Amino acid sequence: MAKKEFDTFILSDPALLPEDREMELIVRDLTPPDRRYKYRSAYVSAMISKFESKYPDRLWIRLGRGQLQEKPWSIKILKELNKLPKESE
Repeated sequence: MAKKEFDTFILSDPALLPEDREMELIVRDLTPPDRRYKYRSAYVSAMISKFESKYPDRLWIRLGRGQLQEKPWSIKILKELNKLPKESE
């Protein structure tokens, strides 16, 4: 089975992201089965790693203004959450 690809936007330094722990984040699906749903966003519970081969799917990190990081990370989506993220204060 081919790897699925996702991307996410990070507003802080990517080096500060917690790795190998369950966290909640918004991801966009870059490889849906039906291309009409490309870029569909989902709020998920997932584990991420800087190492591309650690988890089954690929995660592209984008900075706040959309700059794509050079190397992909890996992601394992544990579940899709049916709620809106809390607004930061």
